[in-house]
Amino acid sequence: MLNIEPGLLIWTIITFLLLVFVLRKVAWNPLLSALEQRESSIREALEESQRARQEAQALLEQNQRQLSEANQESARIIEQGREEAERVKASIIEQSRQEGQRLVEDARRQIAQEQQAAIQDLKSTAADLAMQATGRLLSTSVTNEDHRRLVTEFLDRFPESVEN
Repeated sequence: MLNIEPGLLIWTIITFLLLVFVLRKVAWNPLLSALEQRESSIREALEESQRARQEAQALLEQNQRQLSEANQESARIIEQGREEAERVKASIIEQSRQEGQRLVEDARRQIAQEQQAAIQDLKSTAADLAMQATGRLLSTSVTNEDHRRLVTEFLDRFPESVEN
């Protein structure tokens, strides 16, 4: 078994080299070209995924910028609304204050007018009563008892005259 025969060795080497040559022509080149195509398609797929990743990153950044801008815009709109509400509130408060002052002034004028009218009425009534009392006094001579009686009558009639 361990005998080496030179003829068999040469034919084995020639057969091996012939097999390698045939395999190279028939199987090796198609196998290498298939591997190269596979490597090329994997490389293209990696490049495409890298491009897609970069595009997705760019879109994400763009969306984040737009979201930030939208948040800033909404904050600005909210602040404008708040400022407008404060202006409206101040305007309403000022109008209410002015209306209240006007009502108070109107009430004061009306009270003053009614007070003046009441004073005039009271003066007129007092003058009429004084004239009536004077007329009675002058028409008769007055004694102490008459004087008391006139004062009492005057005082009794005084509320009736004021009410009329």
